[in-house]
Amino acid sequence: MTSEAASKPTSAAADEQRRRLFHPSLAHIPMALRFVLSGVTGNVFFMAFYNYSYAAFQSVASASRIFAVVQFLCIVVNHFLNVGIVFGWPDNYLASLSSNMPVGLASLALGAFTMDRLEQADFDGRINSWSGEKSADVQDEEEEKKGGFYASIVVMIVTGVFNYVALNIVNAPSKDKKAKEKEL
Repeated sequence: MTSEAASKPTSAAADEQRRRLFHPSLAHIPMALRFVLSGVTGNVFFMAFYNYSYAAFQSVASASRIFAVVQFLCIVVNHFLNVGIVFGWPDNYLASLSSNMPVGLASLALGAFTMDRLEQADFDGRINSWSGEKSADVQDEEEEKKGGFYASIVVMIVTGVFNYVALNIVNAPSKDKKAKEKEL
């Protein structure tokens, strides 16, 4: 076997991955960086959606409940970003989404729990007090106690680390698929 023939499986696998990502150039970026790109994009969308929802519904729901609903709706968006930027488009999108759904739901529970604990601890109020920021009136103080920007960042970091580990396990190529790539 020539060295050219030996390199074909790697080239074929790389071509397949490039074809399945949103853009072929994404395959040239290391997977960990693509995961960060997908995560940042998803989190920007989530944060905008969460902050809009929080402003609209804070008078009728706690920050942790608003977080849970918004994150549930973002599971599909984040899966779409992950397959298009990180892992490549699956042969069966719905099967892939359903296998990733437990990770999204576990992340949702972890995020809602973390947000609830931070809300109960008045995390944003403590950060504002520590940084020297003072509220102008009682309404601002009440908003800080319900959860906000700093608590959202902590939750984003906690759920991001969880998702990175869990999604790399769930979306790892099966042993059968790895064996077929070696045979090529």
